[in-house]
Amino acid sequence: MFKFRIPAVTLLWLTILLSGCSQPGTVSPVNQHVNTPEELAELELAKAAGSIPPQKQLHQLNAANWQVQAGSPQKAMLTLKAIDAEGLPDESFADYTLLFAELSQHEEQFFQARNLLADKRMAAIAPRLPLEQQTQWQKMRGELFSLLGEDENSVRAFAALSTLTANIEEREYAHEQLWQVLTHVSPQHLASLLDTEPDPTLQGWYNLASIIRNNPGDVNQQLSLIQRWKSKWPSHPAALTPPASLMTLQQIADSLPTRIAVLLPFDGSLAQAGKAIRGGLLAAWYEARSYGGNTPMIQFYDTSLNEDIAPIYQLAVSNGAELIIGPVQREKVEQLLAMPALPVPTVALNYLENTTTLPPSNFYQFGLSISDEARQIADRAWVEGQRSALAITPNSSWGERALTAFRERWTEHGGTLLEAPAYGVAQSDFTPLLKPVLHIEQSEDRKKRLQQLLGKTIDFTPRRRQDLDMVFMVAYPDQARQIKPTLDFLFASDLQIYGTSQLYTGVNDPGRNRDLENIRFSAMPWTLPGARDDKLQPATALSPIYRHMFALGIDAYHLHQGLPQMQLLPDTQLSGSTGTLKLGDRGAIVREQPWALFRGGRVRPAPQLSNN
Repeated sequence: MFKFRIPAVTLLWLTILLSGCSQPGTVSPVNQHVNTPEELAELELAKAAGSIPPQKQLHQLNAANWQVQAGSPQKAMLTLKAIDAEGLPDESFADYTLLFAELSQHEEQFFQARNLLADKRMAAIAPRLPLEQQTQWQKMRGELFSLLGEDENSVRAFAALSTLTANIEEREYAHEQLWQVLTHVSPQHLASLLDTEPDPTLQGWYNLASIIRNNPGDVNQQLSLIQRWKSKWPSHPAALTPPASLMTLQQIADSLPTRIAVLLPFDGSLAQAGKAIRGGLLAAWYEARSYGGNTPMIQFYDTSLNEDIAPIYQLAVSNGAELIIGPVQREKVEQLLAMPALPVPTVALNYLENTTTLPPSNFYQFGLSISDEARQIADRAWVEGQRSALAITPNSSWGERALTAFRERWTEHGGTLLEAPAYGVAQSDFTPLLKPVLHIEQSEDRKKRLQQLLGKTIDFTPRRRQDLDMVFMVAYPDQARQIKPTLDFLFASDLQIYGTSQLYTGVNDPGRNRDLENIRFSAMPWTLPGARDDKLQPATALSPIYRHMFALGIDAYHLHQGLPQMQLLPDTQLSGSTGTLKLGDRGAIVREQPWALFRGGRVRPAPQLSNN
């Protein structure tokens, strides 16, 4: 629920009402009527109707505050929309802006809130406002800009918030929020900000973030570079009050695992997946060694040699493993979950969704969850203003998981969902599947009836159904290149399509990708131009699904130092090849992925949301 600040004029009225307007030494009548917030709101609106500016606007603002007190935020929004805010004095204009923005966010009108918080007059008067209003304004800006993907604006707001308070806890909050925003900025964008930022404080933040992002493989190396940074920036806010996430590095530096066991299948149906993960893991290990980092000893165990994971797991522990990564097979992860105890931290490379079993201590789950992606797409589309979705998903287990997760999150938001029949993996003609769903046949039937009624041929363009805003599509590139042109042909080219990361696996193919024009998708960071070191790129000969597995292996290796950070500070976010990683419920490591879109057949980062 939202919080709001009661303006001084309203607080004065509230004090008078609570005191009953009585004088010291007098007795108020027992049955004296005290107005309810609803009545006070109506009273203020009546006064506004008989007043001239600026008193009229002040009465309207008071009425909006009483409507909020009465639990009627929608009425308050209508009252605020009727205010000619330009006639308000500066402090009252700030009260109006902050309340209106907070209510807008509460009503999920995020772009309206953004326009209010970015108002030019508000920016001009902010330095002259009381400290409380300045603080609330910058805090709201930092949080909202972060939600909308405007990372640079969010960083500026949190940096400004840090300067407004002498309270150490509030400053720590501002610095930690700023730092978490920086984990979402791509290395390419970060390098650009470093080159162009004139403000020395922000330049210091970007420089510090760049140090961590460019040296992900070794904590001790990071600590050494941070000390060097501090010697250059001794009075920087991050040097005086470091973000909590950085403070954890020192705490874990001397307790990182020196021996890691990796349990992967190297034979059978999952052998290629196992080998791709191993390739990514070793690539990250060799990269860390290339710049003199302290790397743990790694031992691989083939889980395809035994149907039961317990003997392999126990062998790894007896051989001195201090961290175990794997297994991949779902049934073997279930076996791990059934074990009475796990003596060392264990990161399974798969998720057990919808299980009621309480995971044992030391058990973590990490993988390429299509369900997480589907939920993030639902969240993103909702913030962008979409309300009615068409789902196009394959007839497969991962397609069903994606649809289920999207459906649950979408209906939780309050959206409506139309589900097209699931398509087969070999399907190439999507017209028979999508034409009935879009009601094109009904439109054509209306044409026939009109021609019969008029007795002549008429010019007619079929129309699709008009109760859709967007498309949620789960598809590999070949299917997506058929689905998008089919939607265009069926008069649905205006629908925004949202896709999952399977849509793009880092292979630049402008000619064929022109059929994916304007599709927004949840991207793996490693696939975006300039997002990752070339040394950590999978071979182009690797098939699409296994290229993502290679990236999973890279992040699995980095978890040997990332997991202890997450354990110490659960809100820690780490930049990875598969997404920004964070520890969620029941030991699940959740990935938040950046956004991209196709333009001119090429993939472009799409950091900001679209105001549709």
